[in-house]
Amino acid sequence: MKKTMNVFVIVVLTMLFAITGLEISPCYGYESEQVKLQIITEDFAPFNFKTKEGKITGQSTEIVQEILSRLDMKVNIQFMPWSDSYELALTKTDLALYSTFRTAEREELFLWVGPIGSDEYVFYALNNSNLSINSLEDAKKISAIGVVQDDARHQFLEKNNVTNLKLYPSDAECYRALASGDVDLVVGSSETMVQMARQAGIDPSDLKPVYSLRKTPLYITFNKNTSTDIVKQWQDTLDEMKRDGTFDEINARWGGTTSQGFSKLDSTVGITAIAATKLLAGFIDVRVGEFLSVLQALSFTDEARSGKWKKLKPLLVEREKADPNGRIWYLLPDGSYYTTVDDLTSKNLKTRSYFPGLIAGNSVLGTIVVSKSTGKTVAIAAAPIIKKDTVKGALGTSIYMQKINDEVQNVFPLQSDRMFFAVSGDGTIALHSDDAWIGQQISSFSGNLKSILQENSGECNFTYEGKDWHTVWVTAPKTGWHVVIANVVG
Repeated sequence: MKKTMNVFVIVVLTMLFAITGLEISPCYGYESEQVKLQIITEDFAPFNFKTKEGKITGQSTEIVQEILSRLDMKVNIQFMPWSDSYELALTKTDLALYSTFRTAEREELFLWVGPIGSDEYVFYALNNSNLSINSLEDAKKISAIGVVQDDARHQFLEKNNVTNLKLYPSDAECYRALASGDVDLVVGSSETMVQMARQAGIDPSDLKPVYSLRKTPLYITFNKNTSTDIVKQWQDTLDEMKRDGTFDEINARWGGTTSQGFSKLDSTVGITAIAATKLLAGFIDVRVGEFLSVLQALSFTDEARSGKWKKLKPLLVEREKADPNGRIWYLLPDGSYYTTVDDLTSKNLKTRSYFPGLIAGNSVLGTIVVSKSTGKTVAIAAAPIIKKDTVKGALGTSIYMQKINDEVQNVFPLQSDRMFFAVSGDGTIALHSDDAWIGQQISSFSGNLKSILQENSGECNFTYEGKDWHTVWVTAPKTGWHVVIANVVG
């Protein structure tokens, strides 16, 4: 009788859904017939790696496992080389891959959940090496550079026409190649170098950083055709972990930092958000504007107007020594250019958005790009060299945003529940309390901010890392950047 009643109930419910047009939403809690989620990771300690006993662990792994637990999902994490993992993530629906650098090159290739951490690309050499790297041009002169195949660091170097690369399946293999002399440099990362070197059987103290490139946030990526409902569930769960402190507890166990804006400290600066934002915008404008003022003055010198690099270079070298927070360059009308480190480079600036206006005789301030010379995220300050009403070239400085960001944080401390950022006209984040966001698009940081920040000033609310934020912004008159201070609501 009970079995008959169960059948009757199922039939009635089925008819009810058919008549009313109601849809049964798929449940993604348990492994179901609707979705068989596959999760893959690689050897990238301390974020994700295998122990000697074969257990997959790490800082990011614990975050993923906590998300799975809260969603009541039972999925076995698989371990494979990065190149194979990356290819699967591009091609197989319902597949997640971690830990993945979120870069502009990859933005449209995946769906993203995070951030779950950040890391910095760094060139490493052996301690007994005499190598000196001051630019990507210098790196091109090295006989061989080791990098993980299809990794974000590999993609970054390829995009910047660095071709003297040897590809390996893991960071540990790169460090072994460095120790054996097969390569002269390795593009590692600041957070993983120590553990990955040890896995390779190398004492980390035998390695030295010789040049840093950029810091980038780490995410869990999903194949682009994965259900957006699944991705939203994962993001919502991660945000919940950040709200209740679980995320910070996991990071602390692995020596990481707390998530942005969730400090329990009770400090005040005794100033309103509007006043603070105006002061911050003024400071940024003055600091970045200094570079342009100097270039405009130099553009009138006999050395600049001579058109002779050997005569001009000593003047620019001295200026760069006085303020090393940028790389100074001399641009010719055909787009070729010299730098204080590389002399005549192999690059050309004709494709840069600021080039036509600069060669037409207009100064430039605030355009955010990844420098072709240094590989760093920079703001451009440039002044045309005009002689007899003709533009003979230009002087420019690629201002290191990481360095300016450090200055802002040192000179302009905010309350513990606030963050700042500055956004250029094309939506690129120029400065940010969490420097992993420098060079990223504001739409990646918060989807609803890009359109709102088109206004010159204002206030609004947005959501970030599971918290509601109230933001005040103004437009800095010199750079044109939208300068923002946001605080946690409630």
